[in-house]
Amino acid sequence: MRTVHISGLGKCSSVILLIFLLTGKSSALTVRGIPEWLKPNVTRSLKAIWSEIPSDPAIDREGTLSLVAGRLFTGYSVDVKPELDVIFSSEAVRIFPETRINPPELRGKAIEWFRSDTLGMSEDVSRIVSEVPQNALTWAEEPLRKRISEIVMERLPGWEVMPQIYISQSSTIITLSFRPSHEMILAVKPELISRTIPAMFRSDLEARLIPELSLLIGLPVKWADRHRADIEEEARKFLEDRHAVENLQANVSVKFRADKVSGIEARADSKNIMFSIWVSAYAGIDGKYPEAGAFFGFRPLWRVNDRYNFAPEIYTELIFELEDFGFTQRIGGRFEFLNNFWGGIEYEMPDDEFYVRIEYVPIKIRRLYARWRHSLSTGKQEGGIGYRIDEHISAEIYYDGNIGLRGKWNL
Repeated sequence: MRTVHISGLGKCSSVILLIFLLTGKSSALTVRGIPEWLKPNVTRSLKAIWSEIPSDPAIDREGTLSLVAGRLFTGYSVDVKPELDVIFSSEAVRIFPETRINPPELRGKAIEWFRSDTLGMSEDVSRIVSEVPQNALTWAEEPLRKRISEIVMERLPGWEVMPQIYISQSSTIITLSFRPSHEMILAVKPELISRTIPAMFRSDLEARLIPELSLLIGLPVKWADRHRADIEEEARKFLEDRHAVENLQANVSVKFRADKVSGIEARADSKNIMFSIWVSAYAGIDGKYPEAGAFFGFRPLWRVNDRYNFAPEIYTELIFELEDFGFTQRIGGRFEFLNNFWGGIEYEMPDDEFYVRIEYVPIKIRRLYARWRHSLSTGKQEGGIGYRIDEHISAEIYYDGNIGLRGKWNL
């Protein structure tokens, strides 16, 4: 049995069609008997042929058009009716082709996503190819490729399809191979935001998340965006299984942004626990020495709405001076009046003073923050305006009666 690759047979017909497409005037003409996806190409060719037939009473123009079209569009007999009503009739029994999908090299969950998106695609392509006689595939290759690409674009945005069509006397086989478009994911940058998990654990989780999401590298950006919810779910499950998240009973939410350098923004926060550890140093202020501190807050599960919890947060803050190991403890309560804007009263030991404490502390990095304390007994004030450079380092202008600089390292 002789097997023929369609691309070789189609070259001659493609050249003839191109000559007709580049010449002649258009005429009113209708085409019947062929699928809709094939009509634009056939109609343009027929109009080009018609315009090249001399308008001479001695010449049967309709008959000439029918003869030329019948030889050009193999697989069909062509009958030209008055008013240029062109009717195509299949000359052979149509063969229902077999379509094979050759998936690209994917990893992890991406394999499942591709299989899900291509479910039923083989049948759709086979049905479309079966709409024309087998012999017609030698000249209908380009419009057929275009129609298959449209199907792939709907199901697999960002993937380019490379169909190969083989025909023999008794069968037609279509193999669909895929490659990503030029806009691919080159890197994934995760960012974990949390009031509950210390910075050193957040950095570790971000580092562990990168290889977990390496399956996204090389995927088309548009296709990854289509599976944004799946990617977010995978990242959320991964973080929830980590001990640092599980032990602090943190709830995880994830947002994925598809791009050449894609972003994963994850928030892992407990509804009722806040915890942080830090060290700091001062410059330009006499008598202020490096410090280390720890903050622990507890917030009852009383939520007015999904965004704000107006229940008070009860907290304790421990501060150690690293010069003489002096110890300060603060116990207080505060409310979140607006998003990330806190206010309350605290008691400080061993100075035995009550302070009003107000602060604006965004959770995200690369943001300005501010804090201020006022003693109700001595009138002493302390405050600062700073900037969070990254998840660990922040720098601020500090005031406690004198103005200086304060650097803070969040652990």
